[in-house]
Amino acid sequence: MKNTSIFSKVIVATAALFLFAMPAIAQDDDEGPITQGDDAKYLRVSYVKYKPGQREMAMQIITEHFMPAGKKAGTSSPILAIHFQTGKWDAAFIWQMAGGMADLEWYRSPDNVKWFAALAELEGGAEQADAIWKKYAGAIAESYSEVGHHHVPEAD
Repeated sequence: MKNTSIFSKVIVATAALFLFAMPAIAQDDDEGPITQGDDAKYLRVSYVKYKPGQREMAMQIITEHFMPAGKKAGTSSPILAIHFQTGKWDAAFIWQMAGGMADLEWYRSPDNVKWFAALAELEGGAEQADAIWKKYAGAIAESYSEVGHHHVPEAD
């Protein structure tokens, strides 16, 4: 019985060694460390579920207020917007993260600040811009975001 206990400990210790050593092994090849590469483009996918009866109004706010503010500010807009007919979510918005993973470090990015300033200018002031933002946010029942990447060859 005592030998089984020692055997179990050796198995667990060996498994732990491989478990923690594998990430280091997997990151190296003959030419050095492997990263996502220079061709990796990072994306944030935001899924949105609107409250019942609020989807059309939310899309109208995006079209009539948010998009013109983005154009005025010169900030990026989603590279793709998907409007679902089935499933849990009403929409998904895919944003390219120009700064890569570092874009996640901002509480309010410089682009967000510029965008809100443009929205305030178009709406007649910060209070009006805040009111339109709150109206949009009030239409959201639930939202969720994921971050990932894809590879784009340098020629593209």
